[in-house]
Amino acid sequence: MRMRTSRCAALALMAALFATSASGATHTGGSLRPIRNTTTQAGYTIDTVGDTLGQARPENTRLIIRVFAPDKKIMKPAQIALVDKSGAAIKPVFREDRKVGYEENTGLPISVSPQASTSGYSGTGVGINLNKIFGPHGSYSYTKVDWPKAVFTADKQLQIAVPNGQTFLLPLTSLAK
Repeated sequence: MRMRTSRCAALALMAALFATSASGATHTGGSLRPIRNTTTQAGYTIDTVGDTLGQARPENTRLIIRVFAPDKKIMKPAQIALVDKSGAAIKPVFREDRKVGYEENTGLPISVSPQASTSGYSGTGVGINLNKIFGPHGSYSYTKVDWPKAVFTADKQLQIAVPNGQTFLLPLTSLAK
């Protein structure tokens, strides 16, 4: 009888966890959490990722953005904002444009990969991707922006304007869950 009670309790717990995770996945009214995403529009590549080191203030959501021009050179965005359904732009509460060599949030430039030797032992090798260090050919590397969690919701779009006047709109649901 005791085994049957513990099985029922385990099933009830699993059902409760599933219901909680399923309802939490919809995000109809709550704030979103950024995920890694790469989008291409009009020849430009926009790479976004969340704050992997947890450096944003607890009340904020951080997004790290890199924009590559059609010629593959990295561009510093002229303006970054969230746009709501009425078209109103919400500026970030924090913005920092980082220089090459400060890639701690993006996981660059060090890479870890498995290595095989002649003895058959497979260890881990650490290498430096020189293309990621010297690739941008300039002082700019990426932009960190923070918004209050309360405004980083599914009904917003990320607006990125580059210096030549080109503007991109990305639904937050495409780069955050």
